[in-house]
Amino acid sequence: MDHRPKPQPTLTRRRFLGGAVTLVCATPVVGLGAACGEREDDDEHEGDGGDAGGDARETTTVDGWIVPRGTKLSPERFAALCALMDALIPGDEASPGAILARAPWYLDQLLGAFDADPPRIFAGGPYSGRHGGDDDFSRFQPLTRVEELRWRTHLEGSRGLPEREWNGPVVGLLQRYESGLDALDAAAQAAHGRRFAVLTADERRALMLAGDAAFVELAYGQAVEGTYGDPVYGGNFELSGWAAIGYEGDRQPEGYTAREMSHPEEG
Repeated sequence: MDHRPKPQPTLTRRRFLGGAVTLVCATPVVGLGAACGEREDDDEHEGDGGDAGGDARETTTVDGWIVPRGTKLSPERFAALCALMDALIPGDEASPGAILARAPWYLDQLLGAFDADPPRIFAGGPYSGRHGGDDDFSRFQPLTRVEELRWRTHLEGSRGLPEREWNGPVVGLLQRYESGLDALDAAAQAAHGRRFAVLTADERRALMLAGDAAFVELAYGQAVEGTYGDPVYGGNFELSGWAAIGYEGDRQPEGYTAREMSHPEEG
């Protein structure tokens, strides 16, 4: 059975919440990005806008989308990424969607994971500090030699290096996004004479349906992680994703009483 996401012109945030999105409330394994902001042309933009406040980086605006300076993707590609993730998980009255949850910044953080030391791959533990204890999640863990090789290969590609090509050449995640976003831009120019980032939501979804399904599936999965994953990895801004699905996140070290475990309906 084909489980690839199938974005449709009538897609709403509530439809996503009723489907596979509800299965990804667990903390993601990898660390990704900072956050994307609002479109200025709100009359054509279906997703809720957002301010990039709360992140230390300066921002600029590209094609109406707020882009943090110093992204791993070019500013134009990052704007296209915002437009793509907004079409995949749009905002509505129940949730801000991928944009205000900062899913694109989450991805940006992953792509630049090795710009930090230790890399922003595995958050520490055991506690986040949200319910007592120290904020151990913000202390990222050093990687072993094998872990570093695996993650550099995944993110950067094999680059012809023998130690990365023991199982054949690998196209890195950064290159996959660059190629996929460029293809959407080319399709947008051919169909509408405009860049993908400035198209309406319906126009974007039509191109996504006609384009590379594997790339849309990749972006959808990481949009979900950025919207609903643990905020330590750069997304789920102000716990907006968790609030939208009624998930309170980790409860350690406070935990739950026996009564709360046996009668969750009591709140």
